[in-house]
Amino acid sequence: MEFSLENLYSVEKDVDSVFGAVFGVNWTEVNKTTVTKFDKATLTNLVLSAVSVLGKSKEVLRSAATSVEQLRKEQIENQKTLLKLQEDLLKSKSDQVVEVQKTVKDEIRSFSDAVKKGCPEAGMTKTLVKAAVKTAVKAAVTEDDRTKNRGRISLLR
Repeated sequence: MEFSLENLYSVEKDVDSVFGAVFGVNWTEVNKTTVTKFDKATLTNLVLSAVSVLGKSKEVLRSAATSVEQLRKEQIENQKTLLKLQEDLLKSKSDQVVEVQKTVKDEIRSFSDAVKKGCPEAGMTKTLVKAAVKTAVKAAVTEDDRTKNRGRISLLR
């Protein structure tokens, strides 16, 4: 008998019917006094009914234990998969950060080289250099934002 709520309730009904039919009470109310009132034939029928109910109960419990074990194994596998996905996501984000850092560094270097070539050193003031670097950083950040947005859009598709 496989575990299911239907089978569990069926076994429960069997227990209640055996005790209700024989003793006229709930199984929790059976005691030595109520059992000693019956003759041998009635007690024999009670024992046979109880053995049948116990057998069904054992089958349902064994099946339930198997089902619980299978669910436990599935949960462990699901947790392993979740951890792997989280690790992959962290690695991807880390790779993105490294790539952004490299892009910013390259852009600043190339912009700095362009400023050096395009402006005479003697006429270049500190303010102009700061403004040029600030513009280069903004351009790199804007490009990075565009790249991120393209990545997000592709993930949504």
